[in-house]
Amino acid sequence: MKRFYPDFESIQAFTLSLDYHQNELTCVHCSKSDQFVSHGIIYKQRSSVLADKVGKRLFCSNRYGRSGCGRTFQLYVASEVPAFRYGAAHLFIFITALVAKVGISEAYHQATGQLETRNAWRWLNRLMFKLSHYRSVLKYRKDDLLNSFRSSSHYCQHLLPTLTRLFTSTKNGCIHYQTDQQQSFL
Repeated sequence: MKRFYPDFESIQAFTLSLDYHQNELTCVHCSKSDQFVSHGIIYKQRSSVLADKVGKRLFCSNRYGRSGCGRTFQLYVASEVPAFRYGAAHLFIFITALVAKVGISEAYHQATGQLETRNAWRWLNRLMFKLSHYRSVLKYRKDDLLNSFRSSSHYCQHLLPTLTRLFTSTKNGCIHYQTDQQQSFL
């Protein structure tokens, strides 16, 4: 099942036509089809008064005579990174600033506008965790990527060659990665 969509309207159109797609959709947990029910909207709180719609939930229903497993699946807009406060645009700004050899704290400040930059290191840890997957998507060996970047930070030393290749091969790396691979960038 597709997890990332270009906009909320396409998610809405898909969930309204679940009966039409029932033969194509099977639950990855119970392998049953025709059990999905639209289960609500996912909001992201932008400020104290503004919340944007960033996705919808699907429920493999085990209620009202249905025999599904009861698991919930979340469908997201590709410009949002699930379980991440900031969107893909902020992450893209952070990574492009790092590739441009801006310092880690300054890159985080450019991306988020926050003066406290300790979360920049958390972002780098999450990027390092997914590094092997990024390289498998690019289909390059580690030796091919470690030729041009020298940095005092071991994070940047290992991450930047891969992220440079990932972002130069696409227009907006985070959004393109999520729609193409159907998994979260972080």
